[in-house]
Amino acid sequence: MAFSNAEGEKTLSNVAQKNARLELRSTHDQKVLIEKAASLMGQSVTSFVLSNVLKDAMEVITKHQITELSLNDWTRFNTVREADLEPNEALVEAMKNHKNRVLNSDGF
Repeated sequence: MAFSNAEGEKTLSNVAQKNARLELRSTHDQKVLIEKAASLMGQSVTSFVLSNVLKDAMEVITKHQITELSLNDWTRFNTVREADLEPNEALVEAMKNHKNRVLNSDGF
């Protein structure tokens, strides 16, 4: 479902039929602000809100899927990874928890 646009940014396809609904409540001031921003961008409020929410959602998901390590941590990680060690009880439990989280996720 995800693809990159002409600028190389990840976006979600709008080819699929749009039949799911989101509703939200806001203050009057928030609504006016959103309407003004959408107008300035030449978008409907729906398009403006959806495009910005999708962008933020993808960023949140990406941040939770990527782990960044310092050079020192990367070196330590590789040293341990390359060693012929048996996993300890904490690692076995962590892997079970990870597997359960992955299997119970929505596939993102």
